[in-house]
Amino acid sequence: MTDPKSKVSVSQSPLRASAAGFAFGGLLNLVFALGTWGYNGAEMAAGCATDLVMPVGLIWTFSLIAMITFYGCGNRRSAIAMAGLFSLVTLTGNGSVASMMIGSVEMPRNSLSATDVPLRSLVVLGGAISIAYDDVPELGRAGQRMFSTAEYWFSDQTQSIICTGTSPVSELGPSKAGRMMLESLKIPSAAIFEVPGHNTTQEMENLAVFFHSPPEDFPSKGKIGLVTSAFHMRRAMRLAEAQGLDFIPLPCGYDSPASYEWTPRALVPKADAMGVFSRALKERLAKIVGR
Repeated sequence: MTDPKSKVSVSQSPLRASAAGFAFGGLLNLVFALGTWGYNGAEMAAGCATDLVMPVGLIWTFSLIAMITFYGCGNRRSAIAMAGLFSLVTLTGNGSVASMMIGSVEMPRNSLSATDVPLRSLVVLGGAISIAYDDVPELGRAGQRMFSTAEYWFSDQTQSIICTGTSPVSELGPSKAGRMMLESLKIPSAAIFEVPGHNTTQEMENLAVFFHSPPEDFPSKGKIGLVTSAFHMRRAMRLAEAQGLDFIPLPCGYDSPASYEWTPRALVPKADAMGVFSRALKERLAKIVGR
């Protein structure tokens, strides 16, 4: 029979376990910062250090510290939970993983042919404009949608523009903000039309109604182009087809970056990468549920 006193505890004291966790977490950060310095220089190393003290970087580091601390204290369940959090942040915050994810849902760039122009109209989906604190419309994260639309107009490739979108929290919704932005570029007000909708599904439903009974001053001949972010285009086209709408897809605003020189800094999770990963995941889920 084994004497209980002869058993050797595999768990450490909380203080010792915490010290081990902080030491390992600090060492990991130091390795990334110095590795980036040696590989890419001081400026990139400073950026790496900044990434590490941002909220996502801190969650990443402290989840690792917590995992080691809990494991050292013998709390296996909490250690596994922290390991899961560390792995989740590592995966979803990785720029390479995010680029691969978003690249798998983005529609390749498309150009108008000579037989397509001038378009009857160009539909630009809401989301390109953000409203500043003083109610002034500004280009938002998806601002390339509006920039591309303006390019098509000023190159005489479309006869009119349709801005879509309605805000549930503001009277100045995406369609009105889009009109204001285009008018500020000296695009004639008579060439701009608005269609409401709180989401892409509603926008397509309302566009179907619009094209069934268009205004008298709306162009009558030509094809119709659709401008939205590349990652969003496949879903938008599925919803358009469900309403019997035939659009020429003109994706823009790509999140997939050009090739760049590898750096250890790329392994540090970032909020921007999480945002890209989330957008790609949302599109994947939308396809699964048939939207």
